[in-house]
Amino acid sequence: MPTCHRFLEIFVSAANDQQFMGTALGVMGALVVITVLIIAAANVIGGDDSEGLRPGEVEKVQQRIQPLATVATDESQLPQPKAEEAASRGLDLSAAEVYDLACGACHNAGTLNAPKMGDADEWQARLDEKGMDTLVSHAINGFNQMPARGGNSDLSDDNVREAVEYMLEESGV
Repeated sequence: MPTCHRFLEIFVSAANDQQFMGTALGVMGALVVITVLIIAAANVIGGDDSEGLRPGEVEKVQQRIQPLATVATDESQLPQPKAEEAASRGLDLSAAEVYDLACGACHNAGTLNAPKMGDADEWQARLDEKGMDTLVSHAINGFNQMPARGGNSDLSDDNVREAVEYMLEESGV
């Protein structure tokens, strides 16, 4: 009788396994059918993208994807100030004040080969080699490591010219 009992246990266990597998497969099948129905409903409701965006949506998307800034890699790409802006540029400062504000940071210590204030030989050599107009042009537009207008864009051409003349005078040239 023990073999019969063992056979019954195996048969009942196999029947339970078959019932479990049948239920599991039925649930998985139902989930697949539900998923397919949801996908089909989404396509019907949302439409397909083959038609493209509606005209109003195109403009909105183009506005959202505009670049925040551009990088100018060539001087010709830089925005040029209008004549009125250039004429109105400038601070009401003396040449000594302009020197202290924009020039002194480098010309007091000779930073990055800037001629030091008071070094008559260095200033005279540069003046003889390049001339006054070139020295002023370099100060206005920048040259090598020196930024345009000493890094202060509010200075007018006259402010910068007076500061160059001041440095030459104070250096004994």
